Amino acid sequence: MGFFRSLMNRIRGRQDEWLDEADSTAERTVALSEVMSIRRRRHASNEAIFPTFRASAVDRPADGAPELSDARLALNDVFTPAQPVTERSRFAGRLDVLVRLISILEDQRAHVVLYGERGIGKTSLLHILSDIARESRYHVAYASCGAGSRFDEIFRGVLKDIPMLYTRNANPSGKEVEGGASLADLLPAGEFDARHLGDICATITGTRVLVILDEYDRLQDAAFRQNIAELVKNLSDRAARVQLVIAGVSANLQELVGYIPSIRRNVVGLPMPRLESREVAALIEIGEREAGVKFSPRAVETIDLLSHGSPYLVRLLCHHAGINAINDSRLEVDLPDINRGLDEIVEEAENRLGPVARNRAADLLATGNTPLLAAIARAASTPDGSFRLADIKSGLSDATAEATISAELARIEKLGGVLDQTADVGGPAYRFVDDALPFFIWMALARGHFTDGGKAGGGRAGGGKLRAA
Repeated sequence: MGFFRSLMNRIRGRQDEWLDEADSTAERTVALSEVMSIRRRRHASNEAIFPTFRASAVDRPADGAPELSDARLALNDVFTPAQPVTERSRFAGRLDVLVRLISILEDQRAHVVLYGERGIGKTSLLHILSDIARESRYHVAYASCGAGSRFDEIFRGVLKDIPMLYTRNANPSGKEVEGGASLADLLPAGEFDARHLGDICATITGTRVLVILDEYDRLQDAAFRQNIAELVKNLSDRAARVQLVIAGVSANLQELVGYIPSIRRNVVGLPMPRLESREVAALIEIGEREAGVKFSPRAVETIDLLSHGSPYLVRLLCHHAGINAINDSRLEVDLPDINRGLDEIVEEAENRLGPVARNRAADLLATGNTPLLAAIARAASTPDGSFRLADIKSGLSDATAEATISAELARIEKLGGVLDQTADVGGPAYRFVDDALPFFIWMALARGHFTDGGKAGGGRAGGGKLRAA
C-alpha cells in the first residue's frame, strides 16, 4: 500500500480518493490503470496546446494551409526589421542615393562618408553596393566597427582577402603567388600604422579595392580615427586603387570623421535621407509580391504616416501586421492588424526602457496635447537625440505657440530623470535621457490614437490628430 500511496501523492485531482476506496490488489491495479490513462490524456492534451515553431530550421512549414505557411515564411524574409536587406530584389527606394554613391567612387575616385540617423537603411545600402561592386570585379571588404576595434586587426583582414597576384611587385609564376599568399603577408607580425598600410595599397594593380567601415560612430579609439584620416590622405595622394566608404550614425560629415582640413578634398559626405511616400509604397509592394499578401490602401497610408520615412519602422509595422493577418487565416492586411501590431511593438519598446523611464512612462504619456508630445518624440529622432524648439515646430501642422511647446517640455522635465536641457548658441537644446524613449512615445501615442480612431473606422486612417496640435 505504501508504494501506491507514494505514487498517488504526486498526482492531482481525485486519484488519491480512488486508491483509498480500492480494498483489493485487483482494485488497486484497476485504479492505477485509470490514473495512468488520465496522465497520458493530459500529456497529449498539453502537447496539443503547447506553443511550437511554425516552420522548421530549414524554412519548411510545420503544418497548416500551404498558402498561409508560404506567406508567413516570405514575410519573415522580406520584412526583417532586425536585419539589413542583402538582396537587390528586396531593396526598395534609395536608387538616387545609390547612383550618387557609385558615381563618387567611380568617377571622382573619392572616399565617401555615408551618414544619417539610426535605422535609416545605411547598412542595407552598403550591402547592395557591395553586391554591385563585386559584379564589377571589385575586391570588397566589409567591416562592422565596435568600441574596441583595432586598426591593424581590421586592415590585416582586408589585405588577407587580396591575393599577392594583385601587387606590382609580385612574380605571377613565383612561389608566393602560386602558394596562395595574400597582401597580408607583406605586413609586419605586430601592429602597423597608416603609412605602412598605404605603402602596400599603393602597389595594388589589376583590380580595385573597396573597404567599407560600417558602424564607424561606435569607434572609441582616437588613434584608429587618426590612422583613418592619414590613410585617406595617403591613398589619395598616391592615386591608390583603394577607396574607403565610412558609414555611421551622425548628423553631418564632420561629426562622424572630425574636421581634418588635409582630407576635405578627398572625402565626399553623403547624407542618407528618409524614405518618401512612394518609396514606402514600393517597399510594401515587394512584400505583397513575394508573400502573396495585400495591404489595403488605408493600411499603406497608415504605415507611411507612422514610419516617418524610416525603413526599419516600415518593415517592423508590416511584419507585425502581416503576421497578425496570417494568424487569422487571411492574406488581406488592414487597420485592425496594424492596431494589434502596435500593441506588440509598444510592449517590446517598453521592455527596452531603463527603470527610470519605465516608471515615468505613464505620467509622460498623460499629456493634454497628444499631437505636441508626438512632435517632440519625432523631433528627438536625430542621430544624437538632441533637438530644439524649431525641430518640434517643423513637425506640427499649425502655428503652435512657442509658449505652448515650452510648457509641455517643462512638464516633461518636472517628471525628473527623463529630459535634459542644455544651453546652446541657437537656444536651449533638449535630449531624452533614455534614448529608447522617443520611439516608445511615438508608438504608444500611435497605438492610443489608432485604437480609438482606426478601429472605429472613422476618417482617414488615423489622420491628422498626430500631425496637428
